[in-house]
Amino acid sequence: MTDEEYLDQISKIEIYCEILLGFLRYTRVRNYEDENSYKEILNRNLKFKNNDDHLRLRSCIDLIEDTQLAINEVYENGLSEYNDNNYGERYLKLYGVLNAVYQQKQATMELIELFKTPPKKITNKELNSLKIIDLRNKVGAHTSNHLSENEKVDAFRLTRTTVTKWADNLTIVSSYDELEEFDLVPLMREFTIKIELILDNICNKGLKSLFPNNSELKDWMVFRLEYVRDKKTAEQ
Repeated sequence: MTDEEYLDQISKIEIYCEILLGFLRYTRVRNYEDENSYKEILNRNLKFKNNDDHLRLRSCIDLIEDTQLAINEVYENGLSEYNDNNYGERYLKLYGVLNAVYQQKQATMELIELFKTPPKKITNKELNSLKIIDLRNKVGAHTSNHLSENEKVDAFRLTRTTVTKWADNLTIVSSYDELEEFDLVPLMREFTIKIELILDNICNKGLKSLFPNNSELKDWMVFRLEYVRDKKTAEQ
């Protein structure tokens, strides 16, 4: 299997994660005396603040990769794959993917902090304003005690008949009998596109600042960045 064939089988988010993992693997650490000095030099060369920030980076990479697997599953098979009458499976996958989205958002914000790619506050506000995050808060986290922007406490319930395979008319009802409808997959894609843009910015900055000189290792990462950009262009 060629590199192109391999990359074509995984998502753009996962390709960005490969680049981030490359930062961790290929940042040079020389003349260290022990494990502590290795960590100190590694984090200094990564331009991180703390000697354990490389562990934060690895945790963020793993979390984004793992949550992307859950997101990919819903993109491919919806909320039910084998039994269209299994509401239990649909609820599990709905709650799971909503919280996978939220966890991926949190990990991405940690990467922004680690790599100092502003504007952090504006980006966090933009992500929190996405409809998929609103849906997650109302359905997957604060369903019975949701606090709105005007400090009004509300509660929500899902209309079970709208929890279909693709949740393309997902309806929730508030305690004030207000209806809201959501189309799950398009909201997820809106979120994914935003995360891709953020990760592209982080990867681009990291390549320029951490690997200023040409090398085979840098070429491996640059190839992936260019590949994912070409893939996005082809999809437009």
